[in-house]
Amino acid sequence: MTSTTAFFLRREDLIHLLEELSGTVEVVAPVLVWDEAAFATWRGEALALDDKNPLASPVEFFLPKKEVLFRYVQYSGRYTFSEDPPKARLIFGMRACDLRALKVIDGIFGADLSDLPYASKRRSTIIVALNCTSPGEGCFCRSMGSGPVAEEGYDLLLTDLGRGYLVEAGSPAGVYILRAHHRHFEEADPEDIKEKGRLLALAEEKMIKRGPFPNPEKIREAIDGADWEEAGRRCLACGGCSFVCPVCHCFSVLDQGVPDGERLRCRDSCILSGFSRMTSGANPRPDPGERLRHWYLDKFLYIPEKTGLFGCVGCGRCSRVCLGEADRWSFFKEATE
Repeated sequence: MTSTTAFFLRREDLIHLLEELSGTVEVVAPVLVWDEAAFATWRGEALALDDKNPLASPVEFFLPKKEVLFRYVQYSGRYTFSEDPPKARLIFGMRACDLRALKVIDGIFGADLSDLPYASKRRSTIIVALNCTSPGEGCFCRSMGSGPVAEEGYDLLLTDLGRGYLVEAGSPAGVYILRAHHRHFEEADPEDIKEKGRLLALAEEKMIKRGPFPNPEKIREAIDGADWEEAGRRCLACGGCSFVCPVCHCFSVLDQGVPDGERLRCRDSCILSGFSRMTSGANPRPDPGERLRHWYLDKFLYIPEKTGLFGCVGCGRCSRVCLGEADRWSFFKEATE
């Protein structure tokens, strides 16, 4: 391969490339599971790349809903501990909004004293991102500055041009894949690069109707002025918005097994009534509206203070899953008009 910045991958060669990669690493990709697109270990199935972004974010492969932190065995009054080594993994098809979410999580779990289970998964994972040329109706990543174009955080970046994919490297690992599997790639034509720009401009136009996102001052005013009692009546406190959000990261830790067993980290949600309940039974946030207000404060005030980025990436998953049909975008739109 000669030196160039972009390459072209024919559509029919994509499966062959993934087959070769799966021989050395676990390949995770969006496939159909019960007629819905979901990220799962790829075993040769048809890829679900034409569907909207899967409801479960690929960020879950870095922060699973349940994971074993370590195992412990007691013998003669002493404990020995063991940990499972991280898998070498390649995640294919991650969208720009999820890349931004991963950057936010990096600022939380990777700052100061790094979280070792999270950091080990990050180090052992290759990310092949996919530019979003067909955003969903509820997406507002453009307003959050997190899409639809992926600008950083990937090893390889693909853009679907119809007849094939424009491929760009974003890291030494990406360059290595291009060189090691060079027979699947050819130099990109200048027209391919122009087509990429055209398609992504169309994708952005689809989201212009959502408008610019309110500035931080307006967000604070909206949160302070909102009728949280009314919002709480609409909220079913199911926690679904947290469990599909790629940025939500609350968790609980428990030990399972005595004297031998394992320490687990399980995803939790501040929307749930038991999250802030104390041992005495007292709960500082007993009402759904108060918990929903805390959810907004965390995303739009507390997380930005720590990471410099909003805790929302505009993926729209929370609105898609909400049984109370509460559109998170509409909240700010109504509150700031």
